Amino acid sequence: MTDATKARLPPSDRMIAFTDAAVAIALTLLVLPLVDIVPEAARSGESAVTVITHNLAPIGSFLLSFAVIGRFWSAHHRLFGYEHRLTRPLVQLNLLWVLTIAVLPFPTEMVASFDVHGFVAAFYLGVLLACSASLTTMAVTMRRTALRDGVDGGVPEPFVTGTLASTTTFVIAFVLALVVPSLGAFVFFVLLGDPLVEPVVRRLRGDPARRAARGTDPA
Repeated sequence: MTDATKARLPPSDRMIAFTDAAVAIALTLLVLPLVDIVPEAARSGESAVTVITHNLAPIGSFLLSFAVIGRFWSAHHRLFGYEHRLTRPLVQLNLLWVLTIAVLPFPTEMVASFDVHGFVAAFYLGVLLACSASLTTMAVTMRRTALRDGVDGGVPEPFVTGTLASTTTFVIAFVLALVVPSLGAFVFFVLLGDPLVEPVVRRLRGDPARRAARGTDPA
């Protein structure tokens, strides 16, 4: 990339601010269906306690998606805390990541409203998989850019390995939701398996120093 092309790209601060705002809006949209439940319950004469006990599925789906978005945002925040250079592919990947976050309230409402088997679970996990995959691709892209530029403070290998492990976990959960739809909501517990998947991914990636010597870092 020429110096003139670099100059046309704005600082990444604007992109990060836009991303943070999109995440905040998505988190707000998650809770709106729960807010709508309260006046409906009051008009029908339900007690305040039954508002909770009769809506455990919507509350559970809200908490799950809030935790997932929070985890993704935290990883995104850490990723852009490393030294980086804004590139057009990185901007496009970030927009894809924002899209997956923005659309998440939709499958969240489906999880709360329909039987969590087959399509509903697969759709929800598919959105999460796309989100994780775009984050992983951003991490790999930023690491490669930093290595080409000779930057020491770029995305480290352990971060890339962690995002790859997370994406692999989402792939496993997504496939299980398609192949074994009878698992229902239990398939979401697979998402807790990152600590088991990461050592496997680390071994498969091998020694980063050796890959760098071969000119294939990151894989």
